[in-house]
Amino acid sequence: MTETDFGEPTPETCLRVARQAAALAAAADDTALSTACRSTPRTEAHREEIMHAVHRQAVEAERLAARAEQWAADPSMPDSAPRYCASGAVDHAVRAQEAAGVEATAAALRTELERRLTPAEHAERESERRRAEAEQEAEERATTGMDADNRHLARMNAYLAESAVPQLGWTAGHVRVLEAAETGRLYQRDGQVRQAAEHGTWSGGRRVSRERTQDLHAAGFLVVVDTADGARVLTATPMGQVALELARLHPDGLYESDKAAYEARYARVAKRYKRMDDKKAAARRLPALEHGVGRYRRPVTLVEQETRAAREAAEQWEDEGGYCPGVETPAAAAEEGTGRCPCCGLHEVTVAGVLAPHKATRAAADDCPGSGLRPGADTPRPAAEARVEDAPAAAPAPAATPVKAGPSLPPGMYFLPLPSTRYREWWALQCGRCQGGDRVTLSGEWADKYEAAQVAREHFDEAHQPLDAPLTAEEIAEVERWPLSAAQRTVLHWAEHAELAEYDDGFWALDCVPDRWDVNKKVARGRVTGMWAAGLLNVHLTSYGRRLVKSPTGRRVARLVWRAERQGIAQAAAKDARLAPIAKRSNGYPLLSEGRYFKGEERRADDPVPTEPAPAPAAAVPAAAPVPTAAPVRADQPLLRRLFAPRSVRERRPAPDVRTVIRRPQRILTPEERERVQDMPLLNLQGALIMGITDPVPNPSPMPEDAGAWVREHAWPAHFQQEENRYPFGFHRWSMCERGTCWNCLNGRHDICVHRQKGGPDVDDNRDWVTNHQGRTVAEFIPRPDGEPCVWWCRCECPKDGPAPARPAAKKKPAPAGPPAAAEPAPAQAAATVRAPEADAVQAALW
Repeated sequence: MTETDFGEPTPETCLRVARQAAALAAAADDTALSTACRSTPRTEAHREEIMHAVHRQAVEAERLAARAEQWAADPSMPDSAPRYCASGAVDHAVRAQEAAGVEATAAALRTELERRLTPAEHAERESERRRAEAEQEAEERATTGMDADNRHLARMNAYLAESAVPQLGWTAGHVRVLEAAETGRLYQRDGQVRQAAEHGTWSGGRRVSRERTQDLHAAGFLVVVDTADGARVLTATPMGQVALELARLHPDGLYESDKAAYEARYARVAKRYKRMDDKKAAARRLPALEHGVGRYRRPVTLVEQETRAAREAAEQWEDEGGYCPGVETPAAAAEEGTGRCPCCGLHEVTVAGVLAPHKATRAAADDCPGSGLRPGADTPRPAAEARVEDAPAAAPAPAATPVKAGPSLPPGMYFLPLPSTRYREWWALQCGRCQGGDRVTLSGEWADKYEAAQVAREHFDEAHQPLDAPLTAEEIAEVERWPLSAAQRTVLHWAEHAELAEYDDGFWALDCVPDRWDVNKKVARGRVTGMWAAGLLNVHLTSYGRRLVKSPTGRRVARLVWRAERQGIAQAAAKDARLAPIAKRSNGYPLLSEGRYFKGEERRADDPVPTEPAPAPAAAVPAAAPVPTAAPVRADQPLLRRLFAPRSVRERRPAPDVRTVIRRPQRILTPEERERVQDMPLLNLQGALIMGITDPVPNPSPMPEDAGAWVREHAWPAHFQQEENRYPFGFHRWSMCERGTCWNCLNGRHDICVHRQKGGPDVDDNRDWVTNHQGRTVAEFIPRPDGEPCVWWCRCECPKDGPAPARPAAKKKPAPAGPPAAAEPAPAQAAATVRAPEADAVQAALW
């Protein structure tokens, strides 16, 4: 019986049911007694056992019926006591009837104790429950000053403090030092650490423990800032602030004395293989807060939320240039559509599915929400709400803005507040239905709750909504209006899960195979342009080209088509459907290969404006046909674009683009070195080919090879030696300028040399890393701060600029052996056949 479905019966009903249950149990007892009296010697023992069992159940039912009458008359007993007795009496009566072998009519009495609630009672109970929850929430808000999410965050911080504070090895003195640093008045002068009486006056004040201050500074909890008058001001780092907050949340985790803290740190760092001096030195150092910095989030009180909301309302008013109170912000027209700008994160109007040019409200350096994000698919913006904030007044304290109800989420979806910035509050989404009730955080962060709610609904529809729900007649009619082929459905899939991009040589789906790396496929031009004209795809103009994504119509159609195919209603068409273009896209798609651009799209500097051809002069001799010239390759094109560009485009460069290739000697492998390369594992061979260390050329060094081998064996750490031994000529010893031949030239494909494709060498970023004995990076090292960086030019003698060498001819397969022919007389003088040069042994070994 649940509280929401059933109600409590009245005491009179309980007494009546208890008496009826006792009577039914007594009747079953009488039946069992009469049956035992008529038993034969063969069944006497069995029927006597049944009689005693039924009698016990009847006695218990009678006892509970009498107790129900007694408890109903006693005012000190709770109201549920008669119901408890009546329910027990019914159970004993059912057992008595079942033991006696008669019909269990007592089971029907249970329904009288489980009275169904009326709709009015349901509504009243729901109102009481909500009223109780509201009262409890109001009491907790009045007590803590925080809402439910921040109270949960505070509890999580308390759990974090219980495990993190004992690991710090602090005493109360360390907390006092950080509290002094928190005030901004902790400074050091002449070897003494003091807390100044006033901020900015770095003289005098209360003395602070110098040893504890030095330990906290060495562990990274304090940072030193030098002043003009020679004083050194100590302030808390972000890690120090988090550690101080955790220590305040769990003061029981602090140790009573410095000796107890030292012993605790010693027990934690003492290892059997360490020297005693190393153990003591490690115990004297304070450990850093490893896992608490990223997990701790400071809860925000209601007062702070109201103040932040008022400040953001004023800043938003200033950013948008003001508005008229009472006038709603106009939303974009339905036929235009809206899209999220990747540069500033705001919604902007799209023209024919393309983001219109606009001026970004903030730059990336101003903590723009959209900085660093990839442009996503167009998402419809919710209808504009009536603005409730007013223009900033001259009052010293802004009035508190009432908290409005946020957007609704599907069942099982929750908002997760993230650390807010100065301009925005950020949210994440959690789903409680993906992993058996555990909340799973979805990827992505949102500053707009309505956009987050839209993503939550899409996730719910795709992952948890019943996909086998039968399609309605309207949905089936819409599916029939889109008879897409399998190739068109694949294009829709690529537009969502891969990068569907357009270049000068057509449309490409980049990295479109999930189980293989860097697999790109070319897409038919007419298929993509037809789907764009029908409104299934939109175009995003970015700084690195055009990207095609699903439009809202495309997402809806893709889901409907998938559900229809899942239910067997519709299948993929044999040929591409001829989709009717919408009115705004009836002029056709402006292709880059034809030198056409969208309205507002900037033309590239290397793409001249097409001019009308001059009329041919009337002459008897026709003019020679002009040789088509390909567009020059731009220097800022990515490597992938250069790989897939036509060869005529790759071969030709602008006239002033002159590259000087530094010729370096090429290493010729000896037979012993070739055997070492052949014995290398295949995975390491692929890596060596990519890095160019299958035939490296060492630079002159004052250290002989024997001395270098001794250093690598005795001075290098073990993880260096393990990786060094995987390659025939080592791994860590080669710099960029010592690398050898690229893999294409080793295979004889000099026309697609790696550095010819890139249009230049591989340049070292002039950075290196300092690691500890365990291989962990501890610092960044710049070996040549003022020198030239190392470069790697492929050491093959093939040219790296100018016309590309001819592609080698494909090897012909030997003709199948036919039937033996009759012997013919040998010619007098047989001409010597010219044999093709055999492939180099290095190529056979490496490729």
